Amino acid sequence: MHLQSDFPLVAHRRRAAMAIGGTTALALIALSHHPVAGKASSVQESLTQLVSLQLMDGVVHGALIVMLALLASGFAVFGALLGRRRPSVIMGLSAYGLGCCIVVGAMLIDGFAVPQLARQFVAAPPDQIAVVYVVLRVLGTLIQVLTKAGLLSMCVALLAWSYALASAPAWPWSRPCAALGVAAGLLPGLFLLVADIRLAPGSLMAIFGAHAVWNLGVAALLLRSGRAA
Repeated sequence: MHLQSDFPLVAHRRRAAMAIGGTTALALIALSHHPVAGKASSVQESLTQLVSLQLMDGVVHGALIVMLALLASGFAVFGALLGRRRPSVIMGLSAYGLGCCIVVGAMLIDGFAVPQLARQFVAAPPDQIAVVYVVLRVLGTLIQVLTKAGLLSMCVALLAWSYALASAPAWPWSRPCAALGVAAGLLPGLFLLVADIRLAPGSLMAIFGAHAVWNLGVAALLLRSGRAA
């Protein structure tokens, strides 16, 4: 028995599997190199640190944006394999796409807008720096809210895809992969909702690490479906 697919080409499934698996590994590496400013004794020093990290900030966040696009493309093929017209698949694709867009917005602010703002005002007079400090605090809060909202939307996508996969199993790995999706969507989702923390590279790696297990499961399933086709 095969899942109904609007996108049956085996070669595309294999490319999607390689995109998801390879991008997941690269994203974990990129997150591990996410630049972090040290503790500053003044706003001026904090701005100086942000300026010194501008290049690395842009490279890491730019790479992560490209990787999110690749992951979304790979999951679009996965959704087609499950059946694009199924409500749970539509929900998964919509939630993941929305989550990617929201997280990209946060990364554009964090990786490009904040360093550029710091560069423009690093040598400004004290009265302007005080205003910039308030603006940076607001942007920092916005980055946190957008990142959490985007990740929660991705968690919803994992749960929806897991339901779609479990309700129409076609291969030996379907149900184990669905179980991985439930765990990878539910546990980080509850953590984001309940834990009152400020997301940092370490916590982001932990959340994406949980998603990475699901990603690799989906990549394996896509490869498996190609052999079974």
